[in-house]
Amino acid sequence: MNRHGQHDHHQTRIFYASVMNLLSPIAGKTILIVGEADFLPHDAKDALVALKAAVVGPILVSSAMERLRGEKMFDAVIIGITIPDDAMIWMNEWLETRQVPFIFARDQRSETLPGGFVLTGRASDMNAIIASLFGPAPSYYH
Repeated sequence: MNRHGQHDHHQTRIFYASVMNLLSPIAGKTILIVGEADFLPHDAKDALVALKAAVVGPILVSSAMERLRGEKMFDAVIIGITIPDDAMIWMNEWLETRQVPFIFARDQRSETLPGGFVLTGRASDMNAIIASLFGPAPSYYH
């Protein structure tokens, strides 16, 4: 209730947004994005950050392979479907062995290409990605 005795819908929305962030399965997770420099659309990054995820990248495949071999561990990886096949196979095996959840995705420009999730800020796209990476029974490759 506000000072006029009316229900404050704005405060209610803020409260529910806060609760949803607390309940978000990606809150506090670090997600590595592997792909070309323009692979991660601004709206998708904004959506991930709004859900309290730390986003690293997008970084090129060669840099990703170096980072993955290093000490820094990521909670999940989103890989562009346009990376070279040999890199895709290496990353697939490396991530599976370490049980790091990952998916293959495409940006809006590549929506006509088969396979992978669509990486946009749309709620339906984000929900599908989050469920796949951090759902109750995530498989480690998609």
